Amino acid sequence: MDRDIKSGTISLPHAAYILSTVPLVALEDAARRTGHRHLRDALDDDAYQEALYVALSFHPELEATLNRGAIQYWLRLAWEDGGKDTRTVNGTLAAQLRTMELHGYRTDDLRLPHRGLHLVVPPEAGLELSDSKRVKWTATDLLVVEESEPHLWRLCLEALTSEGRAAHVLTMHLPPGMSLETAVAQHEAKAAPNFDWRPLWTWALGAVLSLTPPASRA
Repeated sequence: MDRDIKSGTISLPHAAYILSTVPLVALEDAARRTGHRHLRDALDDDAYQEALYVALSFHPELEATLNRGAIQYWLRLAWEDGGKDTRTVNGTLAAQLRTMELHGYRTDDLRLPHRGLHLVVPPEAGLELSDSKRVKWTATDLLVVEESEPHLWRLCLEALTSEGRAAHVLTMHLPPGMSLETAVAQHEAKAAPNFDWRPLWTWALGAVLSLTPPASRA
């Protein structure tokens, strides 16, 4: 495979896919054994770490690619284990959610109906992802997975590009009893500067609250 990558016969993404199959099988087993409760439990699993070590011993340059793929795969596993809940947001509501105000909501208001929620993202949402050439593409899907103790959301935004499917994962910590404005400010202080996450977070928050409003506001 090393010779095929260097000669261009196999692209780096294709090689990553081939090498990732063994670690992903181990990750699937780890996720099942840990009840799909926490991403970190599965990633720290000894069997998964051993499988990842073997894959990286052949091509250590794939570490970032394999790590991203593992996170995205675990999110899908958690969503499937939670019942494969999929919701569609209509175009009119999708456009309105782009400017939703966070004022008045608290972290305790944010609870998914199941462990994971898949949202079909219409073009009116205005969410985009860039490919490796920084060309922007319209997002099509959003997967939200909730963890507890500590309470957090993991969001995976996806778009179909000329290079295949692109994805970006955002983790938002939701300490109990905190206003969403404060939680967002804390995230902003730690967030990487190369991705504008606020449109994604605002839209996802609005979509979930609109489709599954908290009991106090239902």
